[in-house]
Amino acid sequence: MESLKVFILTGEWMDLRGRNIIRLIGKSSESIPVEIIISKNNPVFFIECVTPSFSLQAPFKRKPVKLKNFNGRAVDAVYFNSQRDLLISSKELEERNIITFESDIDPVRRYLMERFVNAQIKVTGDVIQKDNMIRFNNPEIEPCEINPDFVVASIDIETGIKNTKLYSIAIHLTAKNKNEKLIFIVGKQLRGAPSYFHWFESEKDLLITFIKWIKEADPDIIIGWHVIGFDLMFLEDKCKEYYIPFEIARTNGRVFLRYRKSGGYFASITGRVVIDGPPALRSSFFNFEDFKLETVAQELLSEGKIIASDKNKVKEIERLYKEDKITLGEYNLQDAILVTDIFKRASLIELSIRRSQLSGLLMDQLGMMTHAFDHFFLPRLHREGYVAPNIKDIQETKHTAGGYVIEPKPGIYDAVIVLDFKSLYPSIIRTFKIDPLSKLMNNVEPVETPNGYKFSFTKHILPEFIEQLMEQRALAKNKNDKQLAQAIKILMNSFYGVMGSYGCRFYHSDLTNAITRTGQFLLLESKKYLEKKNYYVIYGDTDSLFVKLKPDDGNIASEKGRNIAEELNDYWQTRLSGEFHVFSYLEIEYEKFYRKFIITPTRGSEAGAKKRYAGLLVNNGTEQLEFVGMEFVRSDWTRLAKEFQVELYKRIFGNMEIDNWLRDFVRKVNCGGFDDKLIYRKRLRKNIEDYKKNIPQHVKAAKLLNQNDGIVYYVITKRGPVPVELKHNDIDYQHYIDKQIKPVADSVLVLLDKSFDAIVNTSQLSFF
Repeated sequence: MESLKVFILTGEWMDLRGRNIIRLIGKSSESIPVEIIISKNNPVFFIECVTPSFSLQAPFKRKPVKLKNFNGRAVDAVYFNSQRDLLISSKELEERNIITFESDIDPVRRYLMERFVNAQIKVTGDVIQKDNMIRFNNPEIEPCEINPDFVVASIDIETGIKNTKLYSIAIHLTAKNKNEKLIFIVGKQLRGAPSYFHWFESEKDLLITFIKWIKEADPDIIIGWHVIGFDLMFLEDKCKEYYIPFEIARTNGRVFLRYRKSGGYFASITGRVVIDGPPALRSSFFNFEDFKLETVAQELLSEGKIIASDKNKVKEIERLYKEDKITLGEYNLQDAILVTDIFKRASLIELSIRRSQLSGLLMDQLGMMTHAFDHFFLPRLHREGYVAPNIKDIQETKHTAGGYVIEPKPGIYDAVIVLDFKSLYPSIIRTFKIDPLSKLMNNVEPVETPNGYKFSFTKHILPEFIEQLMEQRALAKNKNDKQLAQAIKILMNSFYGVMGSYGCRFYHSDLTNAITRTGQFLLLESKKYLEKKNYYVIYGDTDSLFVKLKPDDGNIASEKGRNIAEELNDYWQTRLSGEFHVFSYLEIEYEKFYRKFIITPTRGSEAGAKKRYAGLLVNNGTEQLEFVGMEFVRSDWTRLAKEFQVELYKRIFGNMEIDNWLRDFVRKVNCGGFDDKLIYRKRLRKNIEDYKKNIPQHVKAAKLLNQNDGIVYYVITKRGPVPVELKHNDIDYQHYIDKQIKPVADSVLVLLDKSFDAIVNTSQLSFF
């Protein structure tokens, strides 16, 4: 008998000879791959006890259990030998109008969740060692904590025109004591090439060697940039073309690559995890002008790709492959290294590990937050004596109210602070004991929200979990464990959305309405409290209040902001205790201070524009211009508009002259002084031939190049939109003035009783 701690990378099930088999593959604390086979597993669902005896095509065992459904009716468990038997039987019973419960749960997920395993297990049993892997059959398992050293392979490929030929594969392999570079390239060996270049006579030879290398190097994690949807899918197609098995999984396992209807690409590879750069950054709340490798590398690493971004990449790769294969290989390798460095700088692998340890989801399933809720909630619900319905049996109920917005008041303001309800929705859940169990048992010591929704004060699961998470997050912040703190934030913030999703078996609009309507109540009542104290609330959105300080408070804004937040916390503690008999877990924080602040009106209206403002943010004695929701932060506006907006707001905040500067700016536009700043960029979301009516400008430009994917870069000429790759010396400057400069200017000039036309037209004759 031997015991090992194992971090589970992947889990899968199969039915073999009429039995359900679970296979878990992970890495031990000694960094050795481990395979765990569970062959003694009986898939299960539940039916009401009152259901008369029945026969099924598949063998089964029906046993009484001390559980009931949400209607309070007792249920029996029905066990099967295989998952196939379970699924067939579930459908058979459905056709007889017999409802099953929890028949839609994957065997691997059920096995792990019922044992409270969060991707980490201590395995005890007899060991079989084979092919550099340790194997256990039906071992004893229990939860544990482990942080192994993973081997990571960053992979990037280069292909020919229209992605028909494979030119090269670059690999950057890293681990605790490993840093290896490899380039596999089709072509005759060249003198002077570095030793990490490996030359092949054909694509087929290259592919065979690459697959052999994967098996020998045995990476745990594969990373890249669009690595699933482009690199891996291309390699898989190439292997099919040459009748080569695409065997890049461990233990002769499966390789499953596909595009999900919900958006994005998904990879399931036995024993290996694939993490794609752009979606990993998005899920970690990183924001960039775009998610091109060059853009992200420049911002995070202050370095970029070897082929300059202003060159035609496809043509340059073709030229290099014909004339300078060594430079092409180095370019290919640099992309792979950039991805490694971005992942390290953004701690994306560490964050994925933390999220897996916290949520219980395996690393290739981290976006499936309804499954994370199941993983946490279901086993605890069972121990409270209940089973849950199948997702398809959930009935949609009334509409869920969204976060409340206090109408913004357009204007230019001095001394504005922002107060923020810290983790508002999780705090509301914790304060009013909101979760599916407490709703179900709301007749047991009920507590009522401000809008009349009732929950049990003593029978609940989620509030305690949130309390644990908040304590862990505070400790993580104290230890500067940014990845754990971020992982906790992602998980906590998912609870509200999951309970309001039709894809959640615990969905009910009362749960989410209780949360959002309580949030509205808190925001509005906080506004009333502040106004009684003679503070002016100029805007509020979901969990934030923008408060104009009194005239003499600007010099002590931070101190004043903290004092106001403390007053509000005391107010809510007293009020919620007195009116609702609950302890308030709400925490209002002073977040930031703007010395100057602007809310613009909605175009064509006197009402304020929601989620659109700018301010001079004061931080540690320095001032920084900040835009929210405006053209400056939008990727589909030109550099011309963005730089114009920055300078215009600087002038307004600094009480500088505007009229002459604006006229001069327009004159320079017309004279070609900003031609390098006129490029639009927009991504194609579908094939250009699929656009039939109302064809957008970027699609018209793409048609001129026959471009079918990626981002289109184009300018507006007197002939219409033209891609930057084609001749465009007839730029339509009036378009840029009317569509890029004028809207930005008028949105704020109205607050000064000015307009773009009034300023520019006064000297229009002097322009031309």
